[in-house]
Amino acid sequence: MRVDKRNFIFCGIFVAFFGCLLLTGEPIYTGDTFQHENQMIMREPGYALLIQILRFLSPERHYWLLIALQNLLAAAANTAVLVFMRRHFDLSMPVSFLFTGILLVPHLMTPLFSSTHLILTNALMTEGILFSLYPIAFIQLLRAMWSGRPTGWDSIRALILFFLISLIRGQMMVLFVVWFLVMFVLTVIQGVQVTEQSGSAQNSFVLAENIGRHGLLAVLAAFIIAFSARSLVIHVYNYCEQGLFVDTASGKAMSFANVLYVADREDGEAIADDALRAVFYEMYDRADAEQMNYKYAPSGILGRAAHHEQCHDDLNFIYFAEPAKQYVGETKGIYADRYQELMIAIDEVAEALSAQLMPQVLGRYILNYFSVAALGFVRTVAYENPVLVWYTVFIYAAAVALTIWLWLRTPQSRAASFMAVVLLTIAGNVCATALMIQCISRYMIYNLPLFYMAGFLAFREFVMQKRTKILSERHG
Repeated sequence: MRVDKRNFIFCGIFVAFFGCLLLTGEPIYTGDTFQHENQMIMREPGYALLIQILRFLSPERHYWLLIALQNLLAAAANTAVLVFMRRHFDLSMPVSFLFTGILLVPHLMTPLFSSTHLILTNALMTEGILFSLYPIAFIQLLRAMWSGRPTGWDSIRALILFFLISLIRGQMMVLFVVWFLVMFVLTVIQGVQVTEQSGSAQNSFVLAENIGRHGLLAVLAAFIIAFSARSLVIHVYNYCEQGLFVDTASGKAMSFANVLYVADREDGEAIADDALRAVFYEMYDRADAEQMNYKYAPSGILGRAAHHEQCHDDLNFIYFAEPAKQYVGETKGIYADRYQELMIAIDEVAEALSAQLMPQVLGRYILNYFSVAALGFVRTVAYENPVLVWYTVFIYAAAVALTIWLWLRTPQSRAASFMAVVLLTIAGNVCATALMIQCISRYMIYNLPLFYMAGFLAFREFVMQKRTKILSERHG
């Protein structure tokens, strides 16, 4: 394949940008870093293993090696994504420069607008590497979709990439579902086409057989294997590191913070165990005294979501965790000297409380969930601001309308399929994250560059089709 030498221009831009971040910055140690560095069961194994490898290579300079790797990977990944877009969508040089800027937006937004002001590629946390790996995995999914082979090598490679990045951050498991839905739709479309060509469109048995022949069962099997393999790898990793054959802990505690936030004191009457009920009352009373409850949230979707966000971490790490630790110590004899086991036991307490309180708080929980998710959708494509909320509504509506219009006119439109998968991924990421934790910007903006690139391509195709139609009518 002929190499477009102009691609080296964009490679140079990315190398200069991330090289500048590396040379003018330094490793940024965070609370997450401590957990990864010490292989704690609250975190997936991928990033922790990377730290271990680099620490083995250079015990004194492994943090610098890590951020050097992250910046190098960012330059390479963004170059690869841009080259992919230029090749598949025949981008002009001005549009290529525009896409270069779009790809750099997450690395500018976070230090400038987020509350943490982190330089992502210098931060010793999973986002430092995932903001590079994520778009690489996504374009592999596009390759798989456009190949037309749900069980082909492109599809398998996409699933393997999703598997690997899910071992770095559990949030990425949503990509398994996206992969399955995309490949499922592809097998159904191909099965329908073959059935119609054979003249058996009304025969549902023939349709089901044709869909199966095009790989539906294989896709389902691969989906189940990926989920199971991920769980097994994490269990084995935790056993090797901590002697505990368990999955990643802390997820249930994080999600219980959302339940505690929307609870009323009288909801505790639903808790059967007296001791556990007393623990809930202690949690609730302390949190309520600090106004960390839905009752104290301001009006409006953004106001409710922002208040929940301010409360979530304290509800999890202080108002829930401290009484839960005491309860586990008194009932199971597990204390901080067995920290990993303590975290597992705390997750079990959170699970028990959630199961008994959820029927009581369900209505308030759903209302709060929609507020948190709404803010997640805003942050995926913009900055939270009352004016930008309306912009967000418009831009999503325009994206959906453009996708449908292009598909109806040109079923093979790559721009339409690109945007459809981006919208599906955004919905999955926002909805899954809102179940567990708050939708802060650095969890949301993985899809921001993809959304705007897909939107530009869809709008360009729309304009070209309209122009072609006008010209044909004039010459008709």
